[in-house]
Amino acid sequence: MNWKNIGAISLMALLLSFVYSCKPEVIGFLNDNMRYGMAELQAVQGSAVTTNPLIANGSTTPMTVKLVAVRNKATGAVVNDFLAEQEYSVYLGQVGANIMTLDQLTPLIGTAKSPAISVNETGGKVVLTPATENVPAGLYTLDLEVSNVSGSKLYNEILNINLIELKPDSIFSKSATSSALASESDVRNLTNDDYTVTIDYIPGNENKIIFMWLDKNGKAFNPKEGEVLKRANLPSFADWSPFYPEQLTDSSIIYPYPYFKGLPYPVKTVARVANTDYTNLTSNYRVNGEYTSLGRHINTATTARFYKPGTHIIKFKLKNLNHRYPFFRTTTITKNVTLPFGAGYAATAVPVNKNEIFEALKISEADFQNELLDKVGFYAIQADGSRNSSNTANAPGMWVDELGNTVAWGARAKLFSEFDRNSYTFNIGQFPDKNVVGERMTIKQSFVYDDGQYYNEVLYVFNIVIQ
Repeated sequence: MNWKNIGAISLMALLLSFVYSCKPEVIGFLNDNMRYGMAELQAVQGSAVTTNPLIANGSTTPMTVKLVAVRNKATGAVVNDFLAEQEYSVYLGQVGANIMTLDQLTPLIGTAKSPAISVNETGGKVVLTPATENVPAGLYTLDLEVSNVSGSKLYNEILNINLIELKPDSIFSKSATSSALASESDVRNLTNDDYTVTIDYIPGNENKIIFMWLDKNGKAFNPKEGEVLKRANLPSFADWSPFYPEQLTDSSIIYPYPYFKGLPYPVKTVARVANTDYTNLTSNYRVNGEYTSLGRHINTATTARFYKPGTHIIKFKLKNLNHRYPFFRTTTITKNVTLPFGAGYAATAVPVNKNEIFEALKISEADFQNELLDKVGFYAIQADGSRNSSNTANAPGMWVDELGNTVAWGARAKLFSEFDRNSYTFNIGQFPDKNVVGERMTIKQSFVYDDGQYYNEVLYVFNIVIQ
């Protein structure tokens, strides 16, 4: 290579070096593919939700993030509801076990005011607040502007927000057991096939939470008459909501409650019962077994929360048992009977109208005949009003003393009364040589049939005179 060529090459290199030295230096980087860790944020109306910051994907930090618009995903229309400031309630302190009155509660609940959405300027965290309760449920999308030292870019539809409709209430758990009337240790679990728990919601200005317990036919048990009871050592809803008096009716227990926008109810987080603190929000009650066809207590437990103002009716339906009454629905029929003096064991027939029996017991003739001395009980009513089913004469029948009490044949026996199921006749007679002319006595005998709701009874009162 000659010196002339070497000089030309050197001159070219010098010119190139000059050109590149005049080109401006590139500072920073802003990736076109900025994103969040999720494509869609799901949130329930009225809830507080926060995302993680934007994923920079190599972009130069720090970055400044600005919310440009919230738009309806389907139509593209800008939705300004997200940006309007709204008031909602916030906790200022714990609503603990000792908070029992509105005066104690009021200082612990405050108010805040904010828009439904904000985007953190540094990092781009998206924050949804309880003010979203005022934004219609639906699918929305965000447009953001991101800037750093390299400039700024617009990122359309960078994050979708699926705003889910706020339900009025939710049941988190439910359970039921049965227990013996006289033993807390004899407990059996009920299955999901034995009961259902539902909540009916009525929007409006009356803020009430109502508990009802129903039998399989929809008949309500009566808390006012002791058919539904609170548990001695477990919390009821009265312990979670003590701010207004509990109201017992013939079909329900009613709890008026204070509503705080944005806070699920109950707001009380600790209930103290029998020196034990509970935090599970479970409400426990007992359907009195004396009023169930099962003849056992039904112990119910529900955990629920309430989000919207109005009336919420919790219905605990027992699918396989009837409401029944522990008392007798008695039809009384009186007969005057004359027994001849000195008749020995000879009986006097006292016929009865069989249809009166069937009507009083709410039973068919066939069932009466098949179930007599089984499901159809036969009793002598004692002087103290109790019923004795012991058959001391030909069954169904009894020997009785002068007061009408059941006795065995022998020294105390004065009269007998036996029922003939074929002829629907009571045969009433005497113990020989025990009675005197003019003596008066009364025998009371009854048939009892449990139809699953009542003890139906037909009671015969025989007023007897010896002549």
